Amino acid sequence: MKCYILITGSEFTLGLKQEKNSLYIAREAYDRGLDIVGITITGDDIYKISFFIKVALDKADIVFISGGLGGTSDDLTREAIEEAIGVPLVYDEDWLKKIKEYLKETNRDLNDKIKKMAKIPYGSKKIENPVGRALGFIKVLDDVKKAIVALPGVPQEMEPMLEKAFELLGLKEKKKRIHLFRTFGKSEVEIDELLKDIDGKVINASPKGVDIWITDQEPVFLENKVKVVRERLGEIIYAEDNIEMEEVVGKLLKENNLTISTAESSTGGLIVSRLINVPGSSAYVMGGIVSYSNEAKINLLGVKKESIEKYGAVSPVVAEEMVKGAKEKFNTDIALSDTGIAGPTGATEEKPLGLHYIGFLFKDELQVEKVIFQNERNNVRLYISQYALNLIRLKLKK
Repeated sequence: MKCYILITGSEFTLGLKQEKNSLYIAREAYDRGLDIVGITITGDDIYKISFFIKVALDKADIVFISGGLGGTSDDLTREAIEEAIGVPLVYDEDWLKKIKEYLKETNRDLNDKIKKMAKIPYGSKKIENPVGRALGFIKVLDDVKKAIVALPGVPQEMEPMLEKAFELLGLKEKKKRIHLFRTFGKSEVEIDELLKDIDGKVINASPKGVDIWITDQEPVFLENKVKVVRERLGEIIYAEDNIEMEEVVGKLLKENNLTISTAESSTGGLIVSRLINVPGSSAYVMGGIVSYSNEAKINLLGVKKESIEKYGAVSPVVAEEMVKGAKEKFNTDIALSDTGIAGPTGATEEKPLGLHYIGFLFKDELQVEKVIFQNERNNVRLYISQYALNLIRLKLKK
């Protein structure tokens, strides 16, 4: 069965706000066996919305519309549906009564703009809103065996109402059709080559690594693909769920009863910040020092002035002295340090943009990693923080 997703809102087409509802609807629809044939975002214009409804009905069996069901002058989805399918709008008297009761409790008067939130196309199945006033609905077009599902744009309202819509459509049951692998350590091209014979995969690269979604209509075939991917990618897989590296590392630190501290320069505290994003991290994160200037490296971490003068702040020697200083300062089992050139300035002939040295001290075992990653400044910082956390993961997994 095919479906089409239509999102309304001029705030999206003008670039004023990021649209996320289509992502949620698409994933939920896919999990229920639907084939998403298109996603469209259009502004708050009755004729544009009506046009795209007709396009969607031509291409799909179910059209999901999110947005435009509120009580303002630019909420035009109901009217656009009426224009597109030629079915008049009528008031759902039960819902209108609930709106009146709500307004009475809040000492507000009923007006036409608020009243229209109880309107639905004649013959529709209503979808009650658990937190808002805008009524959703499903209109089945019997003559063409198609359906329009209209939902509010507010995510907290839309998500539970979408669940109810699937139930009314007989699509409540989810099917395991997708498996996520999160990896770090190989490029998108390398992974694509390793998995070139596996169909139904989606690969996406970011500074945090490469995410791979493996899909299949049949659970048994999906399971076989997942086994193959695990065997081929091995230790570069850090998660098989939508969780972050810091959660994986935090779990390992907690399980092994280990503590950690950081000394950061280029990353500006991003490593320790990501670690403390995880609930319960006070059990293993003892502290971090952002030593951005040379003076801070010297005064707070005990880095030798001579080392900076001789080798430069971005050097393996300084990274080593920083990580030793952090471990001593906080008396932890593990310490991480970072010093580098995030850009876009600061490079020299000997030290290119993106050059970083990451110090990793586990008990008495020291290593300093040289990393070069060139990208937009904050992407570089994110990549280096991911690299540093991955060092812990690999060490503790062994």
